[in-house]
Amino acid sequence: MTPEEAANGTFLQTNMYAKLEHSQEVRFCKAEAHKDFLYGTFVIPPKSNNREKIAFRYLIAKDRIIFIEDGGFVKHMIGKMQQAILRENPGIGFFFSDFLDMLISEDLLYLTEIENQIAHLEDEVLAGTLENFNHKIMACRRKILVCSHYYLQLSDISNILQQNDHGFFTRNELASFRLFSERVGRLHEEALMLREYSTQLREVYQAQIDIRQNKIMKILTVVTTIFLPLTLIVGWYGMNFKYMPELNWKYGYLAVILLSAVIVFFCVRICRKKHFL
Repeated sequence: MTPEEAANGTFLQTNMYAKLEHSQEVRFCKAEAHKDFLYGTFVIPPKSNNREKIAFRYLIAKDRIIFIEDGGFVKHMIGKMQQAILRENPGIGFFFSDFLDMLISEDLLYLTEIENQIAHLEDEVLAGTLENFNHKIMACRRKILVCSHYYLQLSDISNILQQNDHGFFTRNELASFRLFSERVGRLHEEALMLREYSTQLREVYQAQIDIRQNKIMKILTVVTTIFLPLTLIVGWYGMNFKYMPELNWKYGYLAVILLSAVIVFFCVRICRKKHFL
C-alpha cells in the first residue's frame, strides 16, 4: 500500500499508526521491535546505472504483514513469489522469509558481474592500457561498499527476527530466518573478497606506473650520461679564449667532431655492456 493508504487505514492500531506517522525518511535497512509489532525499513541498492535505490517500510503484527511503498517494487516481488509457488498458504514468518530470499536471489549474479568488471580492468592493466583506471576501479569499489553495508544491515534484521520477542514465528520459521542469515553472510564474504581483489588490482596498477616511470628515468639517465661529455666540450671551447690553439688550427673543427663521435660511441658501448640500453 501507499503511505496515504496506510494513513487512512482503520485496521491499524493506534501505536502502529503513530509509528508510521512519525517515521523519518527511509535511509537504510533495519528492524525495530515494539510492544505489539515489528517495524522496519528496506533500502535496496540499485543494480544498474540507470536505476535509483528502492526504499519502503513494513510492519509485522501477529496476523499480518503490511508494506508501505510509493512505487510498485513490493507488489512486483510478491507477484514473483506467487509465480514461483515457494510454499502453499505460508504463515507470516515463512512469507517474510521467502520475501527476504527473493530480495537477494540475484545478488550473487550481480557480484559476479562486478568481479568480471574487475577482471577486465586487470587484463587492461597487464596489457598496458591504463586509461581512466582510477575512475573505473573506484566505481567498482563504491558498488562493493554499498553491497557490503546492505548485507550487514540484512544480517541485523535477521538477528532481530530470530529473537522472536513477540512469539510471532514458529520454530521452523525461525530456522528459515537462520538460513537467510547464512546466505547473507556468504554474500557479505563475497563482497569483502571483491574489495580485497580491487585493492590488489590497485597495487598492480601502481606497480605498472612505477615501472613506466623507472623506464623513463632510465632513458633520461642514459641520454644524460652519453651527452654530458659533449656538453663539457661545448662549454670548454665556447669560452673562446684568445690563446686557444685549436681555434686557429685548420683541422680543429673536424677534430672536435671526431672526438665527439668517439666519445658517443664509447658511451653507447659501455651502456649496452651494462645493459642500460
